[in-house]
Amino acid sequence: MTSRRRVAFAFLSLFLACRGATEVRFDITIPRGLVADTAFFEVGAFRGATCATLRPMLASGIPEGAVSRVSMEKSERNPPRIGDLPNDDYAFAAVARKNDCSIVAMGCVETNVGDSKEISVPLQAIEEPTGACPKGSSCQAGRCVPANDNANPSVGAGCSLELLGAGPLPRFTENGSESASPAGMSVSAPAIAPTLSGFLIAYRQLDGTGGAAKLTLLPVDPSGGALAPLRSRLKRCGSAEETDGVGLAMNGADGLVALARGPCDEPPALELLNFKLKDDGIALGEFWSTASATNDRITLSPSRAATWRGGNGVVAYTEAGRTLVATMVPTQGIKEPRGSFGGTSGMTGAWVVATDAMLAMLASGAGASGPTGGPDAGADASAGTSGQSLRLLLAQPAGIDLAQLNAATGSPSSPIVITGSWGSIAAFGKRAIVLSDSGTGSRAATYRAYDLGGRDPADTNGIVTEAGGKATTGDVAIQGDRAYFAMLKPGGVTLAVYANATTTLSPLRQVSFANETRIPSVGNVRDGRVAIAATDRRVAVVWTTAVTLQQNDTTGGYAVFACTP
Repeated sequence: MTSRRRVAFAFLSLFLACRGATEVRFDITIPRGLVADTAFFEVGAFRGATCATLRPMLASGIPEGAVSRVSMEKSERNPPRIGDLPNDDYAFAAVARKNDCSIVAMGCVETNVGDSKEISVPLQAIEEPTGACPKGSSCQAGRCVPANDNANPSVGAGCSLELLGAGPLPRFTENGSESASPAGMSVSAPAIAPTLSGFLIAYRQLDGTGGAAKLTLLPVDPSGGALAPLRSRLKRCGSAEETDGVGLAMNGADGLVALARGPCDEPPALELLNFKLKDDGIALGEFWSTASATNDRITLSPSRAATWRGGNGVVAYTEAGRTLVATMVPTQGIKEPRGSFGGTSGMTGAWVVATDAMLAMLASGAGASGPTGGPDAGADASAGTSGQSLRLLLAQPAGIDLAQLNAATGSPSSPIVITGSWGSIAAFGKRAIVLSDSGTGSRAATYRAYDLGGRDPADTNGIVTEAGGKATTGDVAIQGDRAYFAMLKPGGVTLAVYANATTTLSPLRQVSFANETRIPSVGNVRDGRVAIAATDRRVAVVWTTAVTLQQNDTTGGYAVFACTP
């Protein structure tokens, strides 16, 4: 029998409604042979969970979803308390880490805190330590802290995709506290955009049981550290159904957020919030609401529903089966001029991006006849007259009057039709890249690159991910001569980087988030959505777990990688 040494490191204070305050001793035991190597302990309390569910995840550390979570040094003389936990059944999980943050032992027990005055979690050694901090980061308080010298050219050299930082999306808060069990809460598709000092994430949460809704703006620094989020309450009712996207457009420190308000106590509407990023946080401006002209529901698509153009913004949306674009005026709201593109009926999605050379728009909807997207080295090359299709329109000049866009007359030109049920678009200079579902074969997704003035793809191919399987949604960004693809499927998120984005794309790097222990677990991702943004030195990905969260679901997460020349 392996001899063991008891390491009593923490006490758990419980306040039981029927028995008053009770202090419960919480002990961890580890194999004697691991005592010298162990530097940190990490503990999580999971209400209503089972060890059978938690154990497979402990090799990556304490997973998200704990109602209480603490980390401490083994030698800590005044360890933190786990917290005040209501009477209930809990699974208590614990891991032991070395000085490099690698996990050497783990354990889990299930108990009812109201019935126990002493809880012991015996840790078992694992065969191979996992989760050591990668090069460029250090282990502090049991956590890998990334390199934060953003001026160091060696960080991310050759687009190494060194993980700089990652974290969970903040949960819904009400009355100053986070919701521990967001069952039934809906989450919008997230949006992300580069800022002067990192990235900004935007998403909306709606408590379907009571109609409480909030918009969250989460700044993230270049090292992947999340700053204080700003939450703005939205006017919604209990029967509202809003799981569409958020339009986010940045112009330096000035930002615009476009939202679609579903039909409820008031008519459906497009909403616009202007804000400014400051050194000490986010300053909210005015909030504008423009009711639907047809009283039909309005929806925004994931990731690329809005873009900045000149002194104003442009938002793409669907209304009454049409795909439309309108002007976002920071001081007035979403106004004329408006235009239509893609189709006049059966449309379900709309995306828009702008460069100095063109305005690029993508629509999705019922299949349509028309010019195809050309050959794409796969069996799904052509578009038909049934099923779903994407329609791409590249308008020149970039400052084209939106009123000149008319889907009914095909002005200024008919769209390029591409087979696909979901899509996203990015543009740089005179090139646009469309990412869409892959059709047949083993590809996770398909990309097609179009140059302004051309109707056939200048380059196209399928993307095969290391994790395998087909993506259910994705997003694309272009920065300089690199293209970045984020693809999500149930249980996984993948980032793929391609070189030569302006000519013939070639694979450069790929990261499967499930293999990165410092990234919040993506194992419970179901029908969530994903968005991506890039700068000259950084690329950031944000995702949500699901359209509707179940009990103990995480909202989602984000990750920032280094990608320098």
